[in-house]
Amino acid sequence: MKKISLVFLILFSFMLMADSVSEEDTFLFRYNLKEKKFSEAEDLLSKFQNSKIDQTKLELLETELWIAKGEDLYSSKQFKSAYRFYSDAYVRWRTNPLIKERYTELSGKILHDEEISTFPVKPTTNRQPEEKEKEFIYLTSNADVYFLMNQFRIEELENKTKIIYGIGGAIFSLLLIQVIINLILLIRR
Repeated sequence: MKKISLVFLILFSFMLMADSVSEEDTFLFRYNLKEKKFSEAEDLLSKFQNSKIDQTKLELLETELWIAKGEDLYSSKQFKSAYRFYSDAYVRWRTNPLIKERYTELSGKILHDEEISTFPVKPTTNRQPEEKEKEFIYLTSNADVYFLMNQFRIEELENKTKIIYGIGGAIFSLLLIQVIINLILLIRR
């Protein structure tokens, strides 16, 4: 009986691991969006579709891709091209303030894409490297890599625990005040 349950548990865990997309893949997808490497992000998105990711998560990642593409085009004054991405994202995520703002700004207007003019770039000589270019990060273990990748989650969890401790402290203070008042009333009797 133990062997059957052990085999079932192993098979079930393999099924869960085979269908899931790792957190590193989603981090890499979002990193590609941040770096404006949209073709790599689209490749990862197609990989996610083939790996049978949860449909809501897939739609969220696809919407993030549309937002990033729209923002890139919007910043380069390609309003007509950007509107297509904003309208697709608006259908899925109407409550996002950025999407709502851009969609309402661009809808109902005659849109056009401005020509991108390329100016010759003068090479700078004897340029002092910026402070960020001097900075190196040495990762000595997988734990450091994991911490670096999940730093935003850790900060979010820390903020949530501060709120929970604040609420708990307030409740404890109220209970302590109530106990003191009850003791004072018992002493006066």
